Amino acid sequence: MDEAAQGIAKAALTPQSVVLHALVHKGVLTREDALGIVHRSQDAAANVPSAEAAGKAVVVTQNCLAGAREGLAAMAIPQR
Repeated sequence: MDEAAQGIAKAALTPQSVVLHALVHKGVLTREDALGIVHRSQDAAANVPSAEAAGKAVVVTQNCLAGAREGLAAMAIPQR
């Protein structure tokens, strides 16, 4: 996967991360709910056909989602 494709993949996953962070911050989702969504996304990315290009896409996807997961895990629990 070339750098342009990696940039596109990262750009496609950034909104998911931003929305999840915002929903947790506003108290709409719990951190655990958001982490579950990220986990399911990582599982879906890992279960693509095993072509070489798909394999590289999986790595980029999982790396992006790992960053989202780490950010969510580090968030303070919102006060209600």
